[in-house]
Amino acid sequence: MSLLITVSIFSGITQFLGYVAYTKDVIFEKIRPNAASWSIWAFGAVLESISYIFLTGDILKNVLPIVCAISAVLFFLLCLKRGHFEKITRFEKIIVIADIAIIIIWFLTKSPFYANLLFVITAIISFVPIIVNVYKNPTYENAFPWFIWTTAYALQTIVVVGRFEKAEDLIYPVVFFILHIIVAVLAVDARKKRHLAMIKKMHPEHL
Repeated sequence: MSLLITVSIFSGITQFLGYVAYTKDVIFEKIRPNAASWSIWAFGAVLESISYIFLTGDILKNVLPIVCAISAVLFFLLCLKRGHFEKITRFEKIIVIADIAIIIIWFLTKSPFYANLLFVITAIISFVPIIVNVYKNPTYENAFPWFIWTTAYALQTIVVVGRFEKAEDLIYPVVFFILHIIVAVLAVDARKKRHLAMIKKMHPEHL
């Protein structure tokens, strides 16, 4: 039991450290995130966390989702101060509408499982543009924080397996582990170097 408590706490700490690493890129102006987009991400993170809390009813399983929700909101506030604000895309509007629809479905069905499952599905959809962008251009994201987040979700998965009650509890950590490791692998330095070398080869006049 004590081991799982430790792993649970470390999953939350690791998740927070991922946001710290991501925040450093904002502070040093390596990236200027869109505050409007992050308002949607923060909103989604809060909804996913709340639905997962109701689904599991287990504080050890919920440490990471709670930290994720708080960190996403804080990062959004940082974006308001240090980032920029652009109009959200049509795709992002669809995500917001979907999240609101899921809230209504949750209220009508009284089922945290269906709510959490649908929130996870919208998260998968919201990751598609990031994955596509990083696939096309590895410099779009820094791999380091994504590997940290991947580790956090791996730790949470261990906690869920160690305190296994129902298969539904595994959907959230496993799916987010997969999503984050995809972005992390696509953004590794080796791909960046190959990408930049290809650009230099195709456009030597920019050297």
